[in-house]
Amino acid sequence: MRKVLVIAAREYRAAVRSKGFLVTLVLMPVLMGASGGVQYLFKKFEDMTEKRFVLVDRSPGGTIAQALAADVVLYNRHLITDPKTGERIHPSIALEVVPPSAPDPESVRRQRLDLSRRVGAGEVEAVLEVGPDVFDLRPEPAPELAADTQVLRWQAKNPGETFISRYLERQANDAVQRHRLAQAGYDADRVRAMQQPVPLRVTGLTRENRQTGQVEDAALGQRLANFFLPAVLIALMFMVILVGATPAMQGIVEEKGQRIAEVLLGSVTPFQLMAGKLLGVVGVSLTMAAVYLAGGYVLAARFDLTDVLTAALIAWFAVFLILALLIYGSLFIAVGAAAGDIKDTQTLLMPVMLFAALPLFALGPILMDPNGKIAVACSAFPFATPMVLVARESVPPGVPMWQMAAGIVLVLATTVLCVWAAGRIFRVGILMQGKGARLNDMARWVLKG
Repeated sequence: MRKVLVIAAREYRAAVRSKGFLVTLVLMPVLMGASGGVQYLFKKFEDMTEKRFVLVDRSPGGTIAQALAADVVLYNRHLITDPKTGERIHPSIALEVVPPSAPDPESVRRQRLDLSRRVGAGEVEAVLEVGPDVFDLRPEPAPELAADTQVLRWQAKNPGETFISRYLERQANDAVQRHRLAQAGYDADRVRAMQQPVPLRVTGLTRENRQTGQVEDAALGQRLANFFLPAVLIALMFMVILVGATPAMQGIVEEKGQRIAEVLLGSVTPFQLMAGKLLGVVGVSLTMAAVYLAGGYVLAARFDLTDVLTAALIAWFAVFLILALLIYGSLFIAVGAAAGDIKDTQTLLMPVMLFAALPLFALGPILMDPNGKIAVACSAFPFATPMVLVARESVPPGVPMWQMAAGIVLVLATTVLCVWAAGRIFRVGILMQGKGARLNDMARWVLKG
């Protein structure tokens, strides 16, 4: 055991004293925080020049064209700048109303072709065409089943939606609905007022203030924290695992290539060497996680969010992080022992990385319904259990205790299995030179030695 601890201490000191560790420790939160700044910069460089659009109104009397022309004037006057800062946030609109062609199909297609050529040449951004029967009530409400004469056609180079396309669609539909109500003899403004929906205000759970004893509603910051905290915890655990395990794997490949491992095995057994390196991985990753969690807890206390990032949640995070590090650290070390060089590790790591990234793939359903079927199913997959259970525990009311206990038992069993399998691979692979092992070779070493 003393030799294992000596190796672990050496690996830990070598890692935390390296410039790469310090740079990563500082750079990771900076990059995460800079993502918002990058989006702001992209917004600053967004093209704010005037956008020209063509409107072909085939509706009776050209009613929609008149309404949209008035709406565009209001848009250019009130919506293109931020009312607080006066900064331009949207491009202005120039709407060119083109008379519709004859209603026969050939004339309609010919006009669409001519206007499409103008879009392709860059003269206009897009063409909005209003069908002649948009005022008719459709018996089938499904939009995809509507006739071509009952829809709004949007033709542009880029088929994706934009702020302007959504705005014009919304205003055109508003004009259609007003016309329908007027034709039926109703006051459109009064009907709209009667149809005004009752807003749904989503809040967090009501709590009792521990200091004052008063009952308080959840603040907006607490609700946002409850939504984003699971994603932050999953991303943090994923990154900490990679930062701790990847250098250990690369170090083993270098020691094999330089035959340092053969010298070390003259003093320790293969399992002692692997165990020491594995404990070093755990120590390095826990150090990094402790720094981030301590900083996060200080910020939570500063903004009165300690009910979100609780001490109990941090403890659960530490427990599952250690188990996850033992699982993935042993697998990374086994890959390093089996690989002939760094290139071989890329192929052998693919299945391991897919397992580790599974919680990231399922992040959306987990955030939307932490106790739903998808989240519970991911919790039952041992390679994803640590990240998913911690994420679910961070959202009130948390994970049922029986699921937490079952998850710990499952992960413990998986940890023992992975460390045992990694030990058998490490014993053979650490002394192997030349061509790296394949996945079937590693499976044979585990099963047959």
